[in-house]
Amino acid sequence: MLISGFIKNSFIDYPGKIASVIFTQGCNMRCKYCHNYDLIPIKGSCSTYSEDEVLYYLKKARGFIDALVITGGEPTLQTNLECFIRKVKQLGILVKLDTNGTNPKILKKLLNEQLVDYVAMDIKNKIDLSAYQELVGKQFSQHQLNNVQESIEILKEAGIEVEFRTTIIREKHSLNEIVNICKHLNTDCLYSIQSFVSAKVYDESFRNLKAYEKKEMQTIMESCKKYTPNFRML
Repeated sequence: MLISGFIKNSFIDYPGKIASVIFTQGCNMRCKYCHNYDLIPIKGSCSTYSEDEVLYYLKKARGFIDALVITGGEPTLQTNLECFIRKVKQLGILVKLDTNGTNPKILKKLLNEQLVDYVAMDIKNKIDLSAYQELVGKQFSQHQLNNVQESIEILKEAGIEVEFRTTIIREKHSLNEIVNICKHLNTDCLYSIQSFVSAKVYDESFRNLKAYEKKEMQTIMESCKKYTPNFRML
């Protein structure tokens, strides 16, 4: 596992739980609004934190730490993700996985092996190749988009805590587009929208884009609840 970040105590990353958070190195998207873009490269990267260091802390903190959140980057790119999670689960620690949904085979295996307790999947835009590419880069392929769709369907039937979430940008996500995302999801799983922050972005052109105001987000939420009734604003 390439681990480039480690937060020992978090009260916000796993709803209702006290969690540690690790950030894996490497991502197959180039989200133009990404604020963790230092985590994108994987070639030539090395771990800042070792697996043993994380596992030692979790073992020592049992009874205080409820869960480990594995985020990134894109964690499913890690070749020994399953092995590492097994070690975490042996400590009696819950596991939350953050993913972009491009690796449904790994996702399905982790679910079948009961290795994850909560999955949060980012939905970047409506499920359309050009719409996705506009936000995550032209390297994103139709095959990857098909994988995103497969992951959505897998998670809707997963039987664990599942969250879909979208970072919304005024110039990139109209109300109709957000409603279309919710129609596509059509699920009782939690759907979260979070406001875009322009202070630190991968693509400098996105620094000029705007976030929705809280009142506008409330209007969006009311428009979408018909399709995703379990809705929240972050």
